[in-house]
Amino acid sequence: MISLCWKIAVCILWPELIRKYGYPAEIHEIETKDGFIVTAHRIPKSGGQPVLLVHGLQDSSSTWVLLGPSTSLGYLLSQQGYDVWLMNTRGNRYSRKHKHYHRYQPQFWDFSFHEVGMYDLPAAVDYILQRSRNFSQVHLVGHSQGTTCIFAMGSERPQYMKKIKLVQALAPVAYFDYVEGPLVSVLAKYMKPLSMILKLIGIHELPPENEAWNEVFYKFCTFIIPNTCSYFTLQISGVDIDQYNITLVPLFSGQAPSGTSVKSLTHYAQLVHSGGFYKYDYYNPDENRRRYGESGAIRPPQYKLKNLNCKVALFYARNDLLTAVKDVERLSRILPNVVHKQLMAYEKFNHIDFVWGKDVKTMLYEDMIKLMQKVDRGEI
Repeated sequence: MISLCWKIAVCILWPELIRKYGYPAEIHEIETKDGFIVTAHRIPKSGGQPVLLVHGLQDSSSTWVLLGPSTSLGYLLSQQGYDVWLMNTRGNRYSRKHKHYHRYQPQFWDFSFHEVGMYDLPAAVDYILQRSRNFSQVHLVGHSQGTTCIFAMGSERPQYMKKIKLVQALAPVAYFDYVEGPLVSVLAKYMKPLSMILKLIGIHELPPENEAWNEVFYKFCTFIIPNTCSYFTLQISGVDIDQYNITLVPLFSGQAPSGTSVKSLTHYAQLVHSGGFYKYDYYNPDENRRRYGESGAIRPPQYKLKNLNCKVALFYARNDLLTAVKDVERLSRILPNVVHKQLMAYEKFNHIDFVWGKDVKTMLYEDMIKLMQKVDRGEI
């Protein structure tokens, strides 16, 4: 029975659950220039303005529909007439195909958020616009790592900024100079030696994605020690019991963690207290020099955030242990076209409340949709 529950929790969401609620659902496979085949889930709306939603680290497209039609952003946008596209970035459980590499080969996992911004997002934007012939721009929403990928795309592929109508960045992640959360501290201290050990023993993905691991994790977090798993989740993201829906823990546990590369975690660890938003450090001056030129031999170059000249809205929270208020305020001073900045009024609002909070619709999503509509009408 437990095994069956786990399989349902993982597999029912796409497209079965969407259709169960009376919404159309499509699955699209998008090929990137470097050979990945990433999956986008779509809630289509004929003639609707396209909007692309990009999930965070260890997450997936399901994060935008988990709370149901009355609360989740994917459904709310569809109700407002938007053509909704939900991205699955490379390496998560829905995007594990490559033209040349199998997911058990180390080359498959040689990516961080940089490659998502360089290849996945541009491919998705082009794919969507090719199928939305009445529109030349997409709305773009990112949460956590999704925002980092957007910033990397803006820096490295600035020509795509003219294809973006508005970026809405939830818990935006670029700088880590004031973050004090336990996960960030552990990453900064131990990720470099850990990544080297994992590479030596042939592990390039965290956590390892296989049915046995998924089932064990699901059993522990839903039947054996659900309160402990919830406790650790809140300790990592910020404690907010009031907005954490304990009844949905089986769904949360069935969908996250969805997998990522060791290199992604290492890249984030390198940014902690680094003073900047840097590209990946290969811990090898010759390799850095080969990739970045002579000036990047010792320290990789920073991303050019001033290239991100499309309209940007930033949403952030005081109780977010993975995104510090001072770091977001620094980011807002650097980005050239911030049209909206909103510090969440609810004091306990944390990192996961942006997608899983009980009252996220009234606390956040209604404001986001109003902002999108103002941009659509040309008022911003």
